[in-house]
Amino acid sequence: MAQYGGRSTFFILPNHRLGAGGTPNADYRLKTNLRQRLRQLAQQGCELGLHGSLGTAINTTALTHDLDDSHYIGAGLRFHYLSWEARQTPTVIDATGFNYDATLGFAEHFGFRNSYCSPFYPFNFSKIDESGFLEIPLNVMDATLHHPNYLQLAPAEILPALAPVFAEIKRFGGVASVLWHNENFDPQNTKNGPQQFHEIMAHLQQQGAAFLTGHEIWEEFTAEPNS
Repeated sequence: MAQYGGRSTFFILPNHRLGAGGTPNADYRLKTNLRQRLRQLAQQGCELGLHGSLGTAINTTALTHDLDDSHYIGAGLRFHYLSWEARQTPTVIDATGFNYDATLGFAEHFGFRNSYCSPFYPFNFSKIDESGFLEIPLNVMDATLHHPNYLQLAPAEILPALAPVFAEIKRFGGVASVLWHNENFDPQNTKNGPQQFHEIMAHLQQQGAAFLTGHEIWEEFTAEPNS
């Protein structure tokens, strides 16, 4: 991201144990060497957020446990497998004190899960009011673009498919949120790998996008007028 004048947000998944039904959580362990690399990222100005493990979207105690295990920096959150239960998850997030969440997007398709391209405050059914955290919608995920269960786009098809989405976001002054998993930065990946990521970033740069971390988006959205 540095070559585009921005810094990334890294969501760290601290739980390596299998979830319900044998579904995997992290494929790494937060050992000393990895923690040191994460600290270096933070020192370079990148943001570290929490990637809540399976089950934490409906369990405050479990999410708090992940939070304690991660030693992360910042107050951003995204749930593993984009897990979300509308009547429970906002209450869990409010109870754990996160400033923002970045979960709400489609796994099977790019676009606007909430029919909206700007950050917003989700409804909290327990409070019968808006939540205290900001939701930054997810528009594009790497696995969506090429995966046996999802779109299976050819590399040359990816940017033409996404360009209308980015144009709509630009039209309304919204936020284009792009999720790329660590394993897909392998140069051997020519389907949804680093080349496709850079093509998307270059396109956004040409369109005049500002490259911000989740925390920077939260700061801009919550800033007092004329402050």
